[in-house]
Amino acid sequence: WKFGGSDSTYAIPEFARVSSPGEQRSWYPAQLAKGGPFFVVTKTDLAMEPGTTTSLELGICPLVQGDLEIIGVRCKLFSEIWVYHRFHIEGPLLQDTRHNRANRIRGKSHLLKSKVKGDMPRLIVSLIPSTKGPTGTSGTTGPHGGATLQGQVSDWTLRMSNIGTASAQNVVLKTNVPWISIVPKGKIPSESDATSLCIGPSGTLMSIPLKADAIHPGSTNEIPIRIRTSGGGRQEFYMLFRYELVDEKTQPQPSAPRVRWLRKMLNVPVHPSLTMTASLQPSTWNKNEHILSIETTNYRSDRQSQLDISLDKVCIASRFYQAKALAGQLDVGAGDNQPPEYPQIGWQERMTMHYLISPASIATEGELLLSECCHFGGKDGNGRGTVDGDSTGDVLTDFVCLENAHDRFKAALNAHIEEQARIAAEQENEGQPRHVSQIRRAKSARKDGGDPEAQEDDGGGEAYHPTSIASLCPKKANSEINLICAWSTPGTANDEKGFGQHHLRQLAVRPRRRSKGCPLMVSARHKSEVSHNFAASGPLHTELEVTVSNRLVEAEVDFDFGLDRQPSFEFIGAESFKWTLGGGEDLVVPLTVEISRSGVYNLQSLRLTVKREEVEIPYYFPWQWIMNVSDI
Repeated sequence: WKFGGSDSTYAIPEFARVSSPGEQRSWYPAQLAKGGPFFVVTKTDLAMEPGTTTSLELGICPLVQGDLEIIGVRCKLFSEIWVYHRFHIEGPLLQDTRHNRANRIRGKSHLLKSKVKGDMPRLIVSLIPSTKGPTGTSGTTGPHGGATLQGQVSDWTLRMSNIGTASAQNVVLKTNVPWISIVPKGKIPSESDATSLCIGPSGTLMSIPLKADAIHPGSTNEIPIRIRTSGGGRQEFYMLFRYELVDEKTQPQPSAPRVRWLRKMLNVPVHPSLTMTASLQPSTWNKNEHILSIETTNYRSDRQSQLDISLDKVCIASRFYQAKALAGQLDVGAGDNQPPEYPQIGWQERMTMHYLISPASIATEGELLLSECCHFGGKDGNGRGTVDGDSTGDVLTDFVCLENAHDRFKAALNAHIEEQARIAAEQENEGQPRHVSQIRRAKSARKDGGDPEAQEDDGGGEAYHPTSIASLCPKKANSEINLICAWSTPGTANDEKGFGQHHLRQLAVRPRRRSKGCPLMVSARHKSEVSHNFAASGPLHTELEVTVSNRLVEAEVDFDFGLDRQPSFEFIGAESFKWTLGGGEDLVVPLTVEISRSGVYNLQSLRLTVKREEVEIPYYFPWQWIMNVSDI
């Protein structure tokens, strides 16, 4: 017997079991069984040495419809003696009730049981490396003998073939982590559409696009995908495919479609690449601007030499802020028309780059901005970008959107599990006095009515998918930015150039309700150079304008404004008072400084005392407001 989709040769078994109720004899030779043979099997001849162990692979192919159960295996020794071994497979441990967990109750095992229902599709899946991506063996994502770097992004092709006898439709892929992104074809999805054809809020369940909405027997579909590896050490990446049978004899929408599953595991060693940290500090020159400092360190260990990593571009995804690299950080090229040298990080070297974060213009406020600070070719600008210049149609924010949805889903799932466990514990202890913590938790739940930070919509009533870029940058989160760092590794004679990206999400430019440091930001306007005739006009009177801004967006701040007295000059104006600033509000304090002689003066004598939960915390600021006064 030969069947399509398999190179094995099948034969009629010597024994078959017929599970017909009421019959005394349950074992029949396959040739004499009524309506048989029911299945065919593969046969193997083997010679074993004493005390050895051997693994065998046997195949079985059913020929009729019904319930098929493999209960054991028979073998013939020395062509004379039949030996029968019955399989004893334990079912999974039941964890649904406390009784089952305590007594280790097991359920029924369905490992060797099958339901045969006519022709069915059978899909096989393989990963093929792209010609323009890094070369590697099938089933790995690494350029160096199957290894890969943290955050490395490579182009692959998901080849899906149907070797069954029926067509398959509605193919769905489930992964354990968001490490696969399906490359969109044709029209780029809008801000509210799902990323990578995702289904649901997890970011790991996606629909596979098929030609003519089905994959027929003997046909093959190739889907371009991008793979990004994360974590460290040897990682296992999981793929579970679910597909349905195209049954033309049934109704167009059957209530219970026939479903099959395919599981594929990839074991990939992941080596360190870059570590990235970022910090935001308010600008002392402009109250609306901030300085973003990005520190990257090269920890590559995948080979012995050529371990440099190039920082290609830094992108900021936000609706209310845009980024620009500070000038003078990179060396200018040798020629007049040469661009600045791109930042290259050697092995175990650390580099810090600084960027100016400023509010978006009024014309673009509320629209999604992807500020690209290109260090290796390209031009800075705002828009939607790609990881490397050779790719087309791939959105740079795909993986960060998937990770954002996956983390939010896991947080919500863990919170739900904890809540269910708490409710179950309270039900078991029903009738006993409640603990003080339970009473406080119930009161806070009634008072708050939900999580104040929970996302509902985009602020205008328009719904969006959890994996969309609108979920990553909602219109309500006007104080956060998302950082994407794209890097590359130099190519050699043995491998091609590699690309990757690292992400930092929800960096608070201005905190919403709480701040670890001082919630107030201070700036001043004054003259830096002043000439005055002290003999003719007496003491100098110059203006000093101090602006106090509340960095918190949605919380009030109570503080005391105070100026420390200095022996070399005097302040004229409101030197001490109490004030309350609302979220995002500013306070301008006009002052006059009286100076009696020439010299260089530091006018910064400000002290702010913030009240937090009945505790007063004084803040002093390290910067200087220098004024040079000369006598004429």
